Amino acid sequence: MVKTKKSSKKKKVDSLESIIDLGISFLEKGDVLEARYNFMEAIKKYPSKPLGFIHIGLFNLENGDLIAASNDFLKAADLDTKNPEIWINLAKIHFRLEGFTRAFGYAQKALDLTPDNPKALFIAGIIKLFQMELFYAKKYLIKAANYKKDPIYPFAKFYLGILYAKQGLFLKAAENFRAIQSNSNFNDISTKNGIYLKNNLGMAEYRLGNLIGAEKTFENITKNSSNIDATIWINLAMIYWSQDKTQQNLNALRNAYKIDPNSWPWIKELEEYLKSGQDGLKDKIQSLLKENPDGKNVSMFLGCVIPNRYPFIDAASRHVLNAVKIGVVELEGAGCCPAPGVFRSFDINTWRVLGARNITIAEDLERDMCIMCNGCYGTLNDINTDLKEDVEKRDYVNDKLKEIGREFKGTIDTNHILWTLYNDVGMKQLKKKIVNKLDYNVAIHYGCHILKPIHNKPWKGCFETPTFFDDIMELTGAKSIPHQDKMMCCGAGGGLRGSIKQVADDFTRDKMESYRTAGVDMVVDCCPFCHLQLDLGQIGINSDFKDKIEEPFKLPVVYFTQLLGLGMGLDPYSLGLLRTPQPKGIPPFIPVVPMFTKFIDNIDF
Repeated sequence: MVKTKKSSKKKKVDSLESIIDLGISFLEKGDVLEARYNFMEAIKKYPSKPLGFIHIGLFNLENGDLIAASNDFLKAADLDTKNPEIWINLAKIHFRLEGFTRAFGYAQKALDLTPDNPKALFIAGIIKLFQMELFYAKKYLIKAANYKKDPIYPFAKFYLGILYAKQGLFLKAAENFRAIQSNSNFNDISTKNGIYLKNNLGMAEYRLGNLIGAEKTFENITKNSSNIDATIWINLAMIYWSQDKTQQNLNALRNAYKIDPNSWPWIKELEEYLKSGQDGLKDKIQSLLKENPDGKNVSMFLGCVIPNRYPFIDAASRHVLNAVKIGVVELEGAGCCPAPGVFRSFDINTWRVLGARNITIAEDLERDMCIMCNGCYGTLNDINTDLKEDVEKRDYVNDKLKEIGREFKGTIDTNHILWTLYNDVGMKQLKKKIVNKLDYNVAIHYGCHILKPIHNKPWKGCFETPTFFDDIMELTGAKSIPHQDKMMCCGAGGGLRGSIKQVADDFTRDKMESYRTAGVDMVVDCCPFCHLQLDLGQIGINSDFKDKIEEPFKLPVVYFTQLLGLGMGLDPYSLGLLRTPQPKGIPPFIPVVPMFTKFIDNIDF
């Protein structure tokens, strides 16, 4: 065979390729110093060639020096703008640095060069996933996962599982996780990737209601893996808790605490709760601050739904107010607000008289009202404002109240609890109280009556696109996720839930679909009637619209003081988030226990 001139030509000993090959050889033998020396030598001798910069960049990336690696690849990019691998590695580096916008820009450069590049599609997908832009994340990851023979395939399937889990599509999540169980990158339960895949499979089973299967999966991890982190133990603990296996739960949380004391700082409170139960929680409530001689004091208006359906909203709110040194007393003898969507529509004068009666009880106490329900707030604030401003209406009401020995004077304010915290306490003081940073993606539900009508509400300039509720919750570290129909009614208002329940649930279905699309961990509200509809409404949706939804909705619904209390370091037992034995046939209808569990996404790829 006649050799061509090119093929017969021998490489020089100090050619760029030979220097790089030598560096790679040293790297394979574990001699990192010699490897690095050769890669730097390649740059020194061939500064106009990108190959040396690429390999020293890979070297620094592998050793965790992300800033140096970024600089190396940027130098390589200056020399060769058409190499997609350079842009992919820059995207990977800045994804790890959590510079997601910059990282996606680099991924886009790679996709511009090679639109069907699986690595570029994958890195673009996970960047969008971590940015919570799930529509685009799904598009990129599904396309990357179509390349089954590419090494990136199992990682694309893993993150597709994470994406579906965020959307509450746990059947799809489990399907994607199971697809890579036997893959060499994930099949070893002693490795980080293997442990995290098993964690996620177990979590999918748990969210699907297979508690026994989930328990076995996690017990297998804890018995056969070393160096597991606290999250694994907390996940197992919540599976035990969901089955009222309280001693096993306590043991698992103790193990989590040993690994990381900040992972579950409420061991003492749990032990106390398991001993004293509901009586102990009642005693705590009785000991809360009732009078602050040097600060703010309020009278608490409970309304109807809270004491009858959600007493833990009352408990959580009292604990939070106590934490910010606000004295709280009862409005003894208070009645229904009465409801604005029903009573006002039939007899507005009687509606005013009944509401004014409640206000006079607070006037007797010389304390502003603190109201935890949007509907109650809408009624009492409207009446209080109208009677203060309109003499004719006030005279009519007082003429009726005289018959029971009462008189409306207009001496107190009627405030929603959000305003009490936002204005009377203030954001700066609230921020100082946060000791436990929360890692949640939440959907904020304002509700209707807290904002409208605007003429007598305190949220100046914040009626169509308000932020005050989001701002308070983000003090805790939680992230308020934008979603469609954020300001839409929950579906229950105006008597709709009581008259045409299926229509009310159809409203709620639209809300739930938007939450699912956004991929939130929970809904956070500020109204117990909205809470009822968003909680119990999911049961109706799952039954009445089962042929129109992908999977049943199981999204935890939390009142804002419960989440704010967690951020303040208050324990989840006093806040009504964890209770044993598990409630059956009473609220919450959608379990909130899963909010303490976690799918793990920080694998090596």
